[in-house]
Amino acid sequence: MITSEKVSVELLNDVLAAYMDTSFDEDGDLIVKGDCQVYVTIIPDKSSIRLMTIFRLRDECNLDARLEAVNKINSDYTIVKAHCSDNNKLIFTYYFMLAGGLTKNALVRGVKLFDSIPRAAIYDCAKDIIN
Repeated sequence: MITSEKVSVELLNDVLAAYMDTSFDEDGDLIVKGDCQVYVTIIPDKSSIRLMTIFRLRDECNLDARLEAVNKINSDYTIVKAHCSDNNKLIFTYYFMLAGGLTKNALVRGVKLFDSIPRAAIYDCAKDIIN
């Protein structure tokens, strides 16, 4: 079980590397490479693990188009949360809560599921605003 007391980047890498391609970026962030580049981070209070992937928005897309795409993604793909950042990025996130523990199997399956969603969501809802 992965718990708040035991969670570490090293533990997460050990679990995920057995099933997926993992690496670390220059900041030491754990990355899982699949359909997307998924950043796996531990929230500072160790209450949860965040999965995140980022896509660049087209510079010329307006705020209305961004909001329409994000709202449709959040309506149609309830597992993930999508939002646009101020610096022209579309960001997808998902959180695993660690209260009560998280099995290693649930982590692996959850990361694989998360990795499968953003490209489908973009194709369905946001292909006109992504580079």
